[in-house]
Amino acid sequence: MSLKKIFIINVFSIFLLSFLTHFVYELFPNTFTSIFFPVNESIFEHTKMIFTTIMIYGIIEYFILKKYNRENFCFALLTSSIITIIFLVLTFTPIYYLMNKKENMIITLIIYFISIIIGQIFSYYIIKNNKHYKTLNIISVIVIPIIFTVYGLLTYYPIKVPLLYDFSNNKYGLYTYYK
Repeated sequence: MSLKKIFIINVFSIFLLSFLTHFVYELFPNTFTSIFFPVNESIFEHTKMIFTTIMIYGIIEYFILKKYNRENFCFALLTSSIITIIFLVLTFTPIYYLMNKKENMIITLIIYFISIIIGQIFSYYIIKNNKHYKTLNIISVIVIPIIFTVYGLLTYYPIKVPLLYDFSNNKYGLYTYYK
């Protein structure tokens, strides 16, 4: 299978896997799942869902790419997740506020799908590139657990910023309610 076809499959797989990861904490509420999966409907918690979904699918993708150069895999995975998150937040947030903090599921899913496409394009070109980014791969291996740590900390100790606020449930993080 060509590398392009693999990355097209990646887009749809990540998109579909997101539907499962969105509800993991709700189905299995515990400390472990709260660190990796969204605990509320804030934009921040959805970025956690994106990051986790891309990392989970990355395990599968690593084996799918066995006949391709995987030297830059960690760097491609981290770049893809960060680009997807940045595009989603920069696109979705203004639209969300223009709609008076009411989510339109169709618009949200379209933006999310496009965000995944853009992130996967970056990943595709990093994997396709024959240059080995040894330092960036090492940094990626270090940064990925740091990002999960930050997600976990902000889930339990959220800062009071709109990105972390769940407007539908009037709360920040896991336990804090807006007063």
